[in-house]
Amino acid sequence: MQDITNFIIIDDSKEDCYLIKKRLQTLNASFTIQSFFSPHEAFDHVLNTGATTKSIIILDIYMPLMDGFEFVEAFESLPNNIQDNHLICALTSSINKQYIDRISAYQSVKFFLEKPLKTESLLDLMAS
Repeated sequence: MQDITNFIIIDDSKEDCYLIKKRLQTLNASFTIQSFFSPHEAFDHVLNTGATTKSIIILDIYMPLMDGFEFVEAFESLPNNIQDNHLICALTSSINKQYIDRISAYQSVKFFLEKPLKTESLLDLMAS
């Protein structure tokens, strides 16, 4: 993932989006980072730009209206040329093993991050 410099943060918490963005910027100021508080808006963005831009999606699992599970299910229905350009990292503050196992079972979810997000976790993500 070292060659990917575009990030999409999807989290209904403005504070979490801000903190994740700041942590990413401390790793590399040239990263392109877009934050979405609405999974629907993020999905539309991925649909419209996904075939041309490679991105890491940092996706909160628990959100109102459309949760992370629903986002991933919709994402996995997209054409392969869009899916292949994105890597989804699930993000949650829950330690419920059942939810972690459920989100990890999706083919497009390649990494799991815990809140509060630590710089070390992002470094692990970038190294994988």
